[in-house]
Amino acid sequence: MARRELSREELFALVWEKPTLEIARDLGLSDVAIGKLCARLQVPKPPRGYWARVEAGQTPRRPPLAAFREELEAKRRDALRAKAAGSLSKLQREFYEAALTDLASRGVDVDAAQPRGSRLPDIDPDLAAQLLVAIQDRCQDWVGEGKIATRWGSSVRSSVASLVDRLLPLARPQLLVFETEGRRHTYVASGPVIFIRLTAHLQGRIVALTGMVRDHKLQHVVMPLTAADHAWSAHHLYAPGSQMFLVSWLCVSASEIWVEWSCKAWRE
Repeated sequence: MARRELSREELFALVWEKPTLEIARDLGLSDVAIGKLCARLQVPKPPRGYWARVEAGQTPRRPPLAAFREELEAKRRDALRAKAAGSLSKLQREFYEAALTDLASRGVDVDAAQPRGSRLPDIDPDLAAQLLVAIQDRCQDWVGEGKIATRWGSSVRSSVASLVDRLLPLARPQLLVFETEGRRHTYVASGPVIFIRLTAHLQGRIVALTGMVRDHKLQHVVMPLTAADHAWSAHHLYAPGSQMFLVSWLCVSASEIWVEWSCKAWRE
């Protein structure tokens, strides 16, 4: 976030949510510059000893920041939507429309998600999550079935991955994202990323499983991911070879959730 982009309200929210040194580090400024900016914009800073009291577990009085937080969240959402609104290529639009058709065949109302020319509309997060999962799970099948007239290859994979990148900011509020532990870089991953659509039903299941763990003093319980709307992904697209299949489980403890997965040979 550049200094010139900070409104008085944004700076007000920042200085009451984290210490000045952390804000300065995030913005690439000095703490002196933050102090001068607060003085120029007439933003009151927390009194001396405020953060020490917070670290000690106290809850010192602070100004009402709800309105400022709402403004910050609105600006973040607008920025994400602007990123997702870039023009779609002809091929990307074909994959997007194939996903719409796939969801419509399952009884999902997709009228609000129809593209506006070559741009993505302002899609509801849950619908965006369904579209993203459908594209990840079915994109290669649509090519193989002839629904999209192209040959699957690296350039097509890259194009679809870019489409998923644009849907991801819109879908993120309705997704659980699990990345494989280990080092990752642009071309190689130690394992897949798993996207799970966070439905009301799944939230209820997680709450129930957490209660079961606590009531019975268990370490954790597992739920096969076949019971959830999910997709495997390696840098947003995952296409296992015909000789492999994937098994995964959602694991729930009293304080954490994670995914365990395995790849098995076709004949096992």
